[in-house]
Amino acid sequence: MKARIFGTAAAASLLLSACAEPPAPPREVPVKPPTQIDGVWYLDQNWSQDARQWYYNTSQGSQIMRYDWFMALEDPQTKAPFVKSLSRYGYPADAAGKWNPDGLPLGFVKDVDPDKTAWFGMTCAACHTGDLTVNGKTLRLDGAVTTGDLYGLISAIRDAVHTTTTVDGVFEPFSTRVLGPDANPQQRLALLEQLKAFDTSFTAFVAQSTPATPWGPMRTDAFGMIFNRVSGIDLKIPKNNRPPDAPVSYPFLWDAPHQPWVQWNGLLPNNNAFDALGRNAGEVLGVFGDVRLKKPTVMHYYYDSTVRGRNLVAMENQLRQLRSPVWPDSIAGTVDIVKAAAGADLYQQNCVSCHTLLPRGETYTTAPVHMEPLFTWPYPNDPTKVIAAFNMICTQGIEAAVTAKMVTVNYASDPKMAVDALCRQSDTGAIAGVAMPPELLGGAKLKNPDTAVNLLSNAVIGAMLGDIVKDPGLIDDLIKSGAGGGSATPAWAAQSQSQSATMSAAASQPPGKPLDTTPLVKPGAPMTDQHRKIISVLQASSRVKPPVPAAGPSRAAAEKAKDPAKATQEFADTIKRLLAYKARPLDGVWATAPYMHNGSVPNLYEMLLPAAQRSASFRMGGGALDPVKVGVDSAAPSSTFLFDTSKPGNRNSGHEFGAHLTDTQRWQLLEYLKTL
Repeated sequence: MKARIFGTAAAASLLLSACAEPPAPPREVPVKPPTQIDGVWYLDQNWSQDARQWYYNTSQGSQIMRYDWFMALEDPQTKAPFVKSLSRYGYPADAAGKWNPDGLPLGFVKDVDPDKTAWFGMTCAACHTGDLTVNGKTLRLDGAVTTGDLYGLISAIRDAVHTTTTVDGVFEPFSTRVLGPDANPQQRLALLEQLKAFDTSFTAFVAQSTPATPWGPMRTDAFGMIFNRVSGIDLKIPKNNRPPDAPVSYPFLWDAPHQPWVQWNGLLPNNNAFDALGRNAGEVLGVFGDVRLKKPTVMHYYYDSTVRGRNLVAMENQLRQLRSPVWPDSIAGTVDIVKAAAGADLYQQNCVSCHTLLPRGETYTTAPVHMEPLFTWPYPNDPTKVIAAFNMICTQGIEAAVTAKMVTVNYASDPKMAVDALCRQSDTGAIAGVAMPPELLGGAKLKNPDTAVNLLSNAVIGAMLGDIVKDPGLIDDLIKSGAGGGSATPAWAAQSQSQSATMSAAASQPPGKPLDTTPLVKPGAPMTDQHRKIISVLQASSRVKPPVPAAGPSRAAAEKAKDPAKATQEFADTIKRLLAYKARPLDGVWATAPYMHNGSVPNLYEMLLPAAQRSASFRMGGGALDPVKVGVDSAAPSSTFLFDTSKPGNRNSGHEFGAHLTDTQRWQLLEYLKTL
């Protein structure tokens, strides 16, 4: 259908080209023109300004440091307030207003604990809102890739805090800003000791988060950071830390709530509201969320955490309404509709089998994805040989497994992220033997050691259970979301005009006695309606297998009764499924450079070249858009980070599906990609 639309438009344009300017490129549905607000251009993505500002400024439970400390911190390089320096690390300024009373940079927020302690933290928008500059204008794209440099930010915070505690003349004015001019020496000394303790812990965190291969802006080793945070810091076992050396591009979020699998390697199921909350809660733990991992008791069978579950559910509901940005002809240049028409046919012939087309003019509930396997298994139906090959990959490396003819490479994209995520093991320490959810509800006990993935899943589910039992209203939010996206009134519209979303975290954690978890752990214990609701939510989740029993044998007993051959086959199938990378729909792909899972290809034109002809290095970082090749404008002054594809984790190989095309066909396909 799309090809016919473009073909008709192309014929008309040829007839008129001798006597008139070519018409604007056709769109399948009407799209509102770009809107300029405070010097920034916003595209029509189905969000109002209130909706996006609520999303930018709603806490998810991230707590980098005490809010009053951060706001008093001085940048040692500029001597200005550090909060004013975040733009140096790629995080845009945002105007003060109803949702942002303190005028914090975009993606940063005040998070308030139930005891009223305030923290400075990151919101979802810090990593998933992108600014692009083209033809002298700045586009702000909701759900896109940030230009932020996360490692640059945390290392700069480390330096600023350390300077405050060690350099003469810096602490005294800092303490006055925090405590006021009338603070006595004992109060100042107490503050200094507290800040020194934070300096020690944060310096250790940054050291453990330092990659051998610099991430630069627009990327992070998400799994590496989350695994280190949970297994090393939260579990208090430093030996669990690993250098986070498998950086990936931040994924763009339009379509994400509708995909059956999320993360670049399809690690997490995404079939319902509980799955989505788990994915988002895990992300919180990776960006300074806190979870207290200690062995639970029958009455307290969960982990205390800073995760703001109700806010996360509301944000996921908001994201379900987000649509991809349409190429802005009036800003980036008019699409060549003749080339685009030819490109539409090429897309059908070469791309659509992996990258599904989503109908922009229709409501959709599923965004299909294709998982491209990294390896071909010579004996795919022999689970013992698949597992043996996997073990060799983890212990001796891919080359050893290839040399031993246990696997061959199917897809040559840099495998480090997928392999690291699946192979990594961790000491489970104090929570070894703990099942989350409890065994009665289908959970399996952690081994020691166990995979980092299993440890993270245990921590995330325990944190979610903690949020649920402390605030049972979260159960109703999850049930409503599963029934079609929650309340008809969006969270941003329901928010009080006088209360900013940054403060709503405290309201989401009401005081009072948490729900007794005994009925979730002890067979036969009397249940309330709230307990039954928790079970119903877990039953719907693909994270819990087998389905939660109302009564009956524990998961451990079920595992013993399971056919060992079947268990081996399931493990082998999991290995084959997860050693892969995801191909997703490409709507809005023009706004998501750099490309590949690790950001190793600067533009869409090079994605259609043989790997050997791609840039071995390029500059990136400031969000400058090349509207011709569609991607990073490496020549722009703001592109200051040198991306070196020879570094581990940075390989730009793979995706040679356009290698057979002629150059004319590549330009045609490229023009069509602008229209998605």
